[in-house]
Amino acid sequence: MSYNSSSSETKPSLRGTELLAAGLGALKANDPVTAEDFFRSVLRQSPDDVSALHGLGKALHDQARLDEAIAVFEQAATQGADAPRARYHLGLLRLLLGDYKAGWQGWEERLSVLNFPKLPIPLWNGNPMPGRRLLLLGEQGFGDVIQFACFLPDAVQRSGAQVTFGCAPPLLPLLEPFCVKHGISALTGKINPAAFDAYAWIGSLPSLLGAASGCARAYLTADTGSIAVWRRRRPRQMRCIGLCWEGRATHPQDTQRSMAPELLHPLFEHADITLVGLQVPPITRPAPAQSLGMDWGPDITDFGTAAAMIAALDLLVTVDTAMAHLAGALGVPALVLLPHVPDWRWGISGEKSNWYASLRLFRQQHPGDWSAPVAAITAALAA
Repeated sequence: MSYNSSSSETKPSLRGTELLAAGLGALKANDPVTAEDFFRSVLRQSPDDVSALHGLGKALHDQARLDEAIAVFEQAATQGADAPRARYHLGLLRLLLGDYKAGWQGWEERLSVLNFPKLPIPLWNGNPMPGRRLLLLGEQGFGDVIQFACFLPDAVQRSGAQVTFGCAPPLLPLLEPFCVKHGISALTGKINPAAFDAYAWIGSLPSLLGAASGCARAYLTADTGSIAVWRRRRPRQMRCIGLCWEGRATHPQDTQRSMAPELLHPLFEHADITLVGLQVPPITRPAPAQSLGMDWGPDITDFGTAAAMIAALDLLVTVDTAMAHLAGALGVPALVLLPHVPDWRWGISGEKSNWYASLRLFRQQHPGDWSAPVAAITAALAA
């Protein structure tokens, strides 16, 4: 698809620059319809303007016009040095639509687009390397690492290597027992690449292993002693439901995925449940006074602690955060609130997750409107 016009102008003018800035501003303000108009105006002046193509693709994506977004990014993928970014976005769109085989190809472009560091040893190509030393590294957010950790045992089996996994300190108490169980050395802190023969980022494992979907089974466990401690802190005679309403503020899509806690007011009115806050301070938008029966968030020191808390509760209600991945990896029931166009790993439709069997997905029917998923969760809790 090409965005040509009869205009004789072939280069962006100052007006085109202003239109581009306005489009980017509209995207930032979560107004993709207005952003689309601005980007199309730029493209009428300069049909191959790469920034406008990327902006238009994002505006169409945010309106759930995914086939149109794919066509735009396919055009952008022909535009020189910025082509990897377009291929990356194509990968995300195809993953969102469930086309994992094609999606992983574009997903691998993240290594250059997101400026992953390059180590002075070869990247693992997925082939067996028995008796040698393979370094696998965590990447991006905590939820990403939890999600892709399910592939670590398969990497051990495929490679036949001595595998070491490096992750951020808050994840180590959760993932170290899992790694030890599968013969993987887990570590955090400074790593010496020269001690290894090859490396891979954990998010590349699905592509390297040819995965057609997620694990869809519980693979992590919480410490039983810690679970018992937190169970003693909850009322036994009531259902206790963990609650998370905001993710990491620096996440590029946080304004879409997080919500004001006041919008969960229907949950606060349930007399037969105790809501337990699981937001780690500092919190951008604290819960209304007296809406939580208990607040365990300040006591979360790492993901091992968070896992024990979640396992000690009856259910988790959460937006798209690492807590959703943690509940799914533990096999703990969770109801997940999703924006109109969610992150790729949740798919574009349906209540079931391709990655976690214990999760139930509740989606916005209209962009920015949480009323429908909140009402559906409220009804589910009352059933």
